[in-house]
Amino acid sequence: MLRYIGPFLRMNKLNIKQVENQLFHLSKESLKNIVLHSKCGITLNLKDLNLKHISSSDINTLNLNSPLLCIYKKGNPKLKIQNNLYSWIEDKHKKDINVSSNSYMTLCLLELIEYYRGFKNLDSTKYSLSIIYTELAKKQLDFYASFLRNAEGVFIDKKDCTDPIIGKIKLKDSTKEFKFSEQCLLMNAFYKCSDYLDGNSKDSFKDFSLDILKMFVDFKEEMYEIPFNDKALLCLNLNIFYSYSNIDDAKILSLDIFDLLYEEYTKSNDNDKIQDICIIYLNAALLYKHTNLFRFKKICISLMELLIKHYNEELSIFIKPGEDKEIRFSSEDIILYIISMLYHHKLGEEASENIISEVFRNQLVDSGIVLSWPDAPNLDDIEHYKDFKSVPENLLEEQYFKMSNITTPESSEVAPIFLKNVIYNKDKKTFKQSKVIFDSRKNLNLFFFILHFLNDKTC
Repeated sequence: MLRYIGPFLRMNKLNIKQVENQLFHLSKESLKNIVLHSKCGITLNLKDLNLKHISSSDINTLNLNSPLLCIYKKGNPKLKIQNNLYSWIEDKHKKDINVSSNSYMTLCLLELIEYYRGFKNLDSTKYSLSIIYTELAKKQLDFYASFLRNAEGVFIDKKDCTDPIIGKIKLKDSTKEFKFSEQCLLMNAFYKCSDYLDGNSKDSFKDFSLDILKMFVDFKEEMYEIPFNDKALLCLNLNIFYSYSNIDDAKILSLDIFDLLYEEYTKSNDNDKIQDICIIYLNAALLYKHTNLFRFKKICISLMELLIKHYNEELSIFIKPGEDKEIRFSSEDIILYIISMLYHHKLGEEASENIISEVFRNQLVDSGIVLSWPDAPNLDDIEHYKDFKSVPENLLEEQYFKMSNITTPESSEVAPIFLKNVIYNKDKKTFKQSKVIFDSRKNLNLFFFILHFLNDKTC
């Protein structure tokens, strides 16, 4: 019996490609569930979408009855059966509307358009998602430009005060502050969306994006003074914008901001936070890609060594400094750690496949920080086959989509989303979940990072 254990462990060990594919599968399916079926936000009437090139049967198959125009801050991820389909329970929606989560939602849609375009002449329903996501992203951005700006024209958080009887949308400002990093998110979304539009819409979306870039150039001295976290995300978003546009102004700004950011990080007495290390790593990795300067590669290697030092072989998870009995891990900690290591591998650098596999299995899947995981496609679904070619030799194993020990949304009756955090007890070696609630600020950003950084075209 024991002679079979070695082969069994090797068979069940996840490789890097399987981890990437599982994360991609989770992100695209979760996004579809949130955007098309959650009703956790202001929804759009189908008549307002240009779907004349999509058959009614494909629309019915997708159950396209409540696409989101914008998403609320929080909602209830528990599911109920409605018309033989699982939908979200529509209570406990916190009707705050955050710029960041809505921007990331639209950017996720835009990141998936090329993927679904790959199903042209292969699967009409899947291909139709490329059209739906394009139309929906455009409508969402139009909505943000009309409703999520203040009197000065910058994007800020709002609160939905719409009277359900009257029905006319009414939002009020929930803050007077704005963040440069969030303005940059919308700049990215408008620019990326313009790539998929035609005519006047294409030009107006691109011009709007470039107007925001001009604001950054004109007010760059003010950006140098913003808090560390906003500066780190602004730099990352500028790097992503350069990936989309190849506009030199964005690269120059990101280089300037990174110099300040890295100097601030190295001088800090509190520079061992997982999220900070990962965001700076991703910034350095993108700057290395954009400039080919060895300085940034050296920073990447140094930061990756620091991330690896956090990994505890005995526990098969990464840990945080300190002697506390309990350690709180946020969903951002875990996902950014995995993404950074996977991206390091994509850059052609050495990355421990064992660390990636163990952190993914133990800290993400087994910890319970993901409530459920979308089931693998059926065997007659071309997504279940490599290169979408349904021949026996291209059949992908179940482990390319989900682990067998995590429940599906249908069996657990909860949506496939990230919880805010989990707490690890070092003595008991067990995880405890935080409150079961959907927080769009803690989900849409992570789905976007997965879709963007694990895209083969990113490196």
